[in-house]
Amino acid sequence: MIKKVIVLALAAFIGTSLMAQTVQETTTMVGEKTVTAYTVSLQKDVKMVQEAMNQRLKDAKLKTKKSEGFIAALDQVFTEISQNSLSLYTKVEEQGKRKDKVTVVTVCAISNDLTISQSTINGNVHNFLQNFIQYVNKYEAGQQMEAEQANLKKAEKAAGKAAAAVTDLENDITKAQKKIEDRRKDIEKYQQKIADCEKEIADLQKSIEKNTGKKAEAERKAEEANQNVKAAESEVEKYRQLSE
Repeated sequence: MIKKVIVLALAAFIGTSLMAQTVQETTTMVGEKTVTAYTVSLQKDVKMVQEAMNQRLKDAKLKTKKSEGFIAALDQVFTEISQNSLSLYTKVEEQGKRKDKVTVVTVCAISNDLTISQSTINGNVHNFLQNFIQYVNKYEAGQQMEAEQANLKKAEKAAGKAAAAVTDLENDITKAQKKIEDRRKDIEKYQQKIADCEKEIADLQKSIEKNTGKKAEAERKAEEANQNVKAAESEVEKYRQLSE
């Protein structure tokens, strides 16, 4: 669903970008020569437009180099403009200040072939630049699509990591809960041991108290017996004295 929304948004962007972009005829200097050229102003990043132009020329299998202030394909066949050798000059530059900045694309072609008129070449240059407007919009949309796809992959990767983290956390929680349950069982065991010990202590205390009572009774009886012995000894002593 997200990818479908991205595609629809980029399609709408391309449609909007194709509006209000008109190729204008002008003149420019190539070295010391004034030639007919065509320009178009784009509300786009100058670096991106230059990358699109470079790719466009690369798609046409043209070898380019800097020449006379232009990116030029010198003395090569570019069938979209002519079946014969010509020199194609392109320039992408930023003009204006701040919010009024625009990227201006200028294209011209020079041919020494007398079998084709310069006006025909110029018309083909005009068409090339008109088509380039669509190309640059498509190129920009492709760049944005790639960026969105990269962001989507990052989001999916982050979601995967988050899901893995949640799984790890759930596992940690399960382990912690098991440890808590084990500790609870251990505590119950210790509580039972304490209760058993307390019962043993209570029983022992009762036994001590019982034995203490018996000891006291025995000591009392022993004391009585001792008193009786003493009384008997006293009587014996008394009778012995009388018999003497």
